[in-house]
Amino acid sequence: MTTEVTTPRRRSEKSRVAIVRATRDLLLERGFDKLSIEAVAARAGVGKQTIYRWWPSRHALVADVILEDADRILRPIVTTDDVTADVCRWTTTLATALTTARGHAMLRILTIAGVEHPDTQARLQAGFTTPLRDTVTARLIAAGWTGDAARDASDAIVGGVVYAILSEGRSFQTGRAESIARTVLSGVSAR
Repeated sequence: MTTEVTTPRRRSEKSRVAIVRATRDLLLERGFDKLSIEAVAARAGVGKQTIYRWWPSRHALVADVILEDADRILRPIVTTDDVTADVCRWTTTLATALTTARGHAMLRILTIAGVEHPDTQARLQAGFTTPLRDTVTARLIAAGWTGDAARDASDAIVGGVVYAILSEGRSFQTGRAESIARTVLSGVSAR
């Protein structure tokens, strides 16, 4: 007796790229709330079943698409002898990226998708939020800060900039990012 083994269908790279591109474009045009799998499928030229075969929900699809773009924002801190200048420069770069049309749309969508779906929130936190905080924390620890102080400062810096951008939108003045970082670093004890 022979057992027939079926191989799972493999993703067509062409279809995957079309779906990702369509999702990205529709997110920028319509936002997360008005994004539908039907619209993505139509724009990508694939069936809805193709999307659902690879992504179990709209939230999962959006998370994957956004995390593909996260590497444009997740940058290491360039290290010099001046930890404050290093963190301020990095924070200003972060704010600049998050106030572009694409970066701001990504931030808003990350926030909405994370609030609406716990599994998506966990994926987005692991792929975006945690790396941002870890970047600042690692730089402060390398400069001699204790772990607790470095984590507190990191939370305040990243949280302060992200919250301000969510509140003010693209009108956020990126120079304020440096001010936030300097205020936090001067107010939190390194020990």
